[in-house]
Amino acid sequence: MEVTGSVYVAMSIFAVLIVYNRRIEETKTFASLLRNYAKTPDAFRDFKLVVYDNGPARQKPDPSAPFELQYFHSSQNRGLAAAYNYALSKAVEASSRWLLLLDQDSSLPDDFIGNLSRELPGIEKTPEVKAVVPKMRYKEEFFSPSRDLFGGTLRPIDMTHRGVCDFSVFAIGSASAVRVSFLQSIGGFNEFYWLDFLDRWLFITIENTGGKVYVTDSVVEHELSVMNYDKFMTEERYANILKYEIVFMRTYKPRLERYVYYLRLVKRVIYLFVTVKNKRYSAMTLRHLANVLLNSEKSGATEHA
Repeated sequence: MEVTGSVYVAMSIFAVLIVYNRRIEETKTFASLLRNYAKTPDAFRDFKLVVYDNGPARQKPDPSAPFELQYFHSSQNRGLAAAYNYALSKAVEASSRWLLLLDQDSSLPDDFIGNLSRELPGIEKTPEVKAVVPKMRYKEEFFSPSRDLFGGTLRPIDMTHRGVCDFSVFAIGSASAVRVSFLQSIGGFNEFYWLDFLDRWLFITIENTGGKVYVTDSVVEHELSVMNYDKFMTEERYANILKYEIVFMRTYKPRLERYVYYLRLVKRVIYLFVTVKNKRYSAMTLRHLANVLLNSEKSGATEHA
């Protein structure tokens, strides 16, 4: 969408909002999209949204939504990757050039869609840019995007940064806009990483194929499970994170970096024991570390690259 003053010219954005066990209208993300529309309705001229519902009960979306809204209910929870691939197929059908990934726990600033629409026309002229991401924080603590450092260590970038990153970068998937043609070229989202580490897979794939990431000035409030284990995490979810974390490290990181990861797990055992009320998370991490060390070089993980 090109803009002159406050007049918008349609720029094609196809968005997917994934919901689970929550009414669409009660999600932070949908409410923030409505606020965005109220502020910049012209930015939604070629905006399409599909709600992919992984919850057990089918919903009836509010027909009064002010932008084009499709709804799909999955009879079984297949996670993020299947939902993203469904949305990608719909984006291709709609000839949309960008796929905006959203989950239910992101509070978008009121000018998010308007700002994204203003920036995308210029970004499209730089074909190596495959993803456009905002800055993310939880309770004033910025955590995304991050530099992807040695051993899988993540450190938030300078939050004054705006533009193309010339360094290895990782970002949270939610609120990221990804170029549809790029997703088609890599065969869509890797459904092996059906829930956790899908975003790590996405951004390392962007880097490994010569792509770049563009960071905007938008700041999104996001509830990330690892930011508050006692409030947002479940033991089942943490077990899944541990499972796919080691697969990711074995698949994409060389042996020396994996050793650094093992040391990071030791640090995490201590950190979780000291800071989290539920001590089972620390015990789970310790058991995971022991299993990893006992089977440190048994892999087969590369088949999932």
